[in-house]
Amino acid sequence: MSYHDDYDFVREAVLTHIQNLFQEIEAEAVMSHQEKYALLEDAFHNATDVGELKVAFDQWYSDHADDLALEIEADELWDQAVSGEEGSIDSYTSDDDYDFEDEEEEEFEEEEEE
Repeated sequence: MSYHDDYDFVREAVLTHIQNLFQEIEAEAVMSHQEKYALLEDAFHNATDVGELKVAFDQWYSDHADDLALEIEADELWDQAVSGEEGSIDSYTSDDDYDFEDEEEEEFEEEEEE
């Protein structure tokens, strides 16, 4: 086997292995999310009014927020859902909305006050 054949073999072996690993991770995440969704459905099934739905949601959120890694509070997520606001996964899992310019302005104002 020549160097070029080794290169091609190793390259493909690593790429295939990583692709398979990612697919396995994605499949496990999908299964986990489906299970968490089913738990929320079950919790809602026992609720008899909107107040109980909210209590069930808050408890479900408290139990699963760490696993889901949603960087949004339960009340805000609830309000978005009830108001019909459409959010994207980016709005739940990143700091993209953080306005660094506002932070810099606040720091500048504090320095001026001193």
